[in-house]
Amino acid sequence: MLLAPPTLYFTLLFVVPLLVLVVYSFYTYSNFNFTAKLTLANYAQALTSPVLRIFYFRTLKIALLVSVIVVVMSYLFSHIIMYVLPRARRILYFLVLVSLFGGYLVRIYAWRTMLGRDGVINGVLSATHMTSHPAAFLLNSNFAIIVALLNFLIPLGVLPIFSAMQNISPRLLEAAEDLGASRLRTARTIVLPLTTRGIRAAFAFCFIATMAEWVTPQLLGGPFDQFVGNQVLYEFGQTLDWPLGAAIALTLIASVVVLLGALFWLLRLVTR
Repeated sequence: MLLAPPTLYFTLLFVVPLLVLVVYSFYTYSNFNFTAKLTLANYAQALTSPVLRIFYFRTLKIALLVSVIVVVMSYLFSHIIMYVLPRARRILYFLVLVSLFGGYLVRIYAWRTMLGRDGVINGVLSATHMTSHPAAFLLNSNFAIIVALLNFLIPLGVLPIFSAMQNISPRLLEAAEDLGASRLRTARTIVLPLTTRGIRAAFAFCFIATMAEWVTPQLLGGPFDQFVGNQVLYEFGQTLDWPLGAAIALTLIASVVVLLGALFWLLRLVTR
């Protein structure tokens, strides 16, 4: 009985839509209409189209970059509030939690304002005479997308890593200190191996969230900065080619699962 509500919720809002997506991906599309004539042409186009390949590689490149930066910054911040500033731990952790209450779209429009030609950053650059004209690369670029995603995902990366650090017994750190280990060696040989689960969770969440993004590229990116999610939205909303959009979405899901499995396998080998 305790498992019934979450199981029903998961089934209705995840399993059923995913099955509908699978069915649609085999339909045939013609003249702004799709029929139940089954075909593999949608998957063939999703896997071989040069345009879609560019979308995939661009999304993968930014997802890997954002996930690595988030994990590194979250790990450093978690280590500082856990071991360097233990007295301010509760306050700093509370500030991390408070930052999660900010609306996602509000943050995106805030970054649009700050990175725009008349924004705060360009105003500071002009006032200090660092540039003679507004920097155009700040907005409608990969830079703007990455900055906004980091702002949103770093607090979410801190939570699993800090939780993993809290589970480390203080006796292990005291033993390492008694044996003459430096802080750096203690962090590398004790803290890091015992927090790999938190690192994997933070990386997986950031990687999945970035690979599935479409709002941030649409509002902060330019015409040549769109992700795979934007193409899925285009197929469903503009061309009404639902079968191709479903095939692209399922291909993206499969690629994310395979890539995360390979990355976690490599991480397990490195941390042994």
